[in-house]
Amino acid sequence: MRANPWIFNLPEYVPGKTIEEVKKKYNLKTVYKLASNENIWGPAPQVLKCIEKTVNEINYYPDSYCRDLKEKLSLKYNVSPDNIIVGNGTDEIIGFIADCFICIGQNAVVFDPTFSTYEKSVLKCGGKVIKVPLENLRQNVVSMVDAIDTKTKIIFLTNPHNPTGTNITEDEFKSLVKDVSGDILIVVDEAYYEYMPPEDRVDTLNYVRKHDNLIILRTFSKIYGLAGLRIGYGISSSKVISALNRVRLPFNVNSMAQKAALVALENDSYVEEIRKKVIAEKEKFYKVLKNCGIEFIESYANFVCIKVGDKTKKIVEELLKKGFIVRPGENLGLPGYIRVTISLPEINDMFLEAFTRIYRNVVEHAYIKDV
Repeated sequence: MRANPWIFNLPEYVPGKTIEEVKKKYNLKTVYKLASNENIWGPAPQVLKCIEKTVNEINYYPDSYCRDLKEKLSLKYNVSPDNIIVGNGTDEIIGFIADCFICIGQNAVVFDPTFSTYEKSVLKCGGKVIKVPLENLRQNVVSMVDAIDTKTKIIFLTNPHNPTGTNITEDEFKSLVKDVSGDILIVVDEAYYEYMPPEDRVDTLNYVRKHDNLIILRTFSKIYGLAGLRIGYGISSSKVISALNRVRLPFNVNSMAQKAALVALENDSYVEEIRKKVIAEKEKFYKVLKNCGIEFIESYANFVCIKVGDKTKKIVEELLKKGFIVRPGENLGLPGYIRVTISLPEINDMFLEAFTRIYRNVVEHAYIKDV
C-alpha cells in the first residue's frame, strides 16, 4: 500500500510531551504541563456535574445539527442559528473552510509564524500558502493586504496571536476589512478572545453582520476548560455556513461536548473569574522576569513567551527534569523562545523559581564563560 506522495510534503504537527511520558523518562512523581495553553483551573463546577449526567446517554448518537447549542449561541450573540457552525474543535472548521474555498493553484495568506493547521488545511486541498513575516512580533495587516494576489481565496489571522499573544487593534482590523476584496474570505481565529480585557477586544461580530466574507472562530477549549472534549464554533454569513455544512460529516460533535458547552455558556461569571486570575498571574510573571532582566512578550492570551536565546534546548530539558513541560519556540516558528501556559498560582511560583535558577545557570553562566 502506498499513500499519495503529496501527503509527505504536509507539515507535521509536533505535539507537546505528555505528563506520563515525562514522569516515566525522568522518574518523577509530579509533572506540570505548561505547554498547550489549557485552562489549568478546569471547567466550571456546573459543567463537571453536567458531564457526569451525560455519561448515561452515550449509547445514543449526538444531535448532528447541534440545535440546542446553536440556539444558545444565537441568543448570546444576536445572530441566526443559520450563521453558526459547530465543529470538533475549530481545527475541524478550518479544514472545512479550506475544503470549500481552496482549489489547486489558489492560495491563502497567513502570518509567519502562526497556527500550523491553516497551512496544512490549505496544502491538503492543493493550494499554496503565502507567508507574511511578523513585524516586531505583531501581525501587520497592511503587509498582509499587500501579499494578496489574484489567486488568493482566504486570509487567516489570529487575535490574540498564536504563538506570540500579541493583538490586532480595532483600527487595524477596520483597515483590513476595508482593503480586502469581498471575494476573499477573512478568517479571524479568536481562540483566546475571552482572555483579552474587554476594552482591547475587536467587535468582530459587528463586522460579521455587515460583511459576508468574514468568519470568526471561537472555542470551548481554552478559557472554558473543555479542551479534551473538542468543541469549537464559527460565526459567518448564512452562505458561508451553508457551504461549510455541506462538507461537514454527520455527528461530528459528540453529545457530551455539546451539553457541556451549553452549561459552560451559562457561567459567564466563571469565565470572568478565570480571566482575572490569568491576568493577575501574568503580571506576576512580568514582574519576576523584569527583575531578572529576562526578555518576554507581553501577552493578551493565557501564555507568555520568554526569550532564552540559543539555549532553548538546554533550558527545556532542565525544566523537564524539574517536572515542567513547556513549549520550545522552535516547534512554533519562534526560535529563541519558550512558551509557557499560565497555571495555578502555586504552580506558577514553583515554575518561576525553577526557571530563573535554570536561566542563570544556563544562559548567564554561559555568557560569563564566553567573556
